[in-house]
Amino acid sequence: MYGQELLKTIGSLPLDGQSAALLRHAARFPIVDPAQPTLAEITPEGAADAENLGRSIAGFDRVRLFHSPVKRCRQTAECIARGAQAAGLTVEQVGPEAALGVDYILDLTEAGRLTSQHGEYFVRLWREGRIARNVIRATTQIAEAKLAYLTRKLQEPGKQGRRLDLHVSHDWNILVLRELMLGVRHEEAGWLDFLDGLAFSLGAAGLRVEYRDHQRTQALPWRFTV
Repeated sequence: MYGQELLKTIGSLPLDGQSAALLRHAARFPIVDPAQPTLAEITPEGAADAENLGRSIAGFDRVRLFHSPVKRCRQTAECIARGAQAAGLTVEQVGPEAALGVDYILDLTEAGRLTSQHGEYFVRLWREGRIARNVIRATTQIAEAKLAYLTRKLQEPGKQGRRLDLHVSHDWNILVLRELMLGVRHEEAGWLDFLDGLAFSLGAAGLRVEYRDHQRTQALPWRFTV
């Protein structure tokens, strides 16, 4: 069942400060047309896993749910919300956020062709700046924008009780941040599973990011290097 590794990571977050996770959507049907990757929806098994993830969240009083504008991410957020509500948590479904989407892909047709041609190696070509900028924006630029969004949400004042923000997004977004923030490359660590992702906490020492046994804390603003 997907989601167990992320639940472990969330469970290890500090009790003080604000907490969040950036996670991949639940299991989806295959992408039939690489030029239209946003059309694939989550499977019944993916919906069940997402609901179970929500039901298994412990140690928090409130959950806020944000998601990419892509339908499978909304579906995932709705299923997580159902599970969290069933577990007795206060749930706020905030809605779609452009920052969680894939609007940095400027030419879906060409990006689809290249991913069909190169498979997972596409991400390494992208990281190395070997994909034309009229097809997709640079990974460092994207990472900076995603992290600025996440930290802005973390810094929003909360009501009484411990809050967890869940941001449902896509594998590429998380792979880029995982590598740039923690040095975890997909060639060694493997591709990102469904319902897996990065956990964040914001405290006096700065922003802490975790992925399984990898973690790092750095004062804000977080600086990326090429």
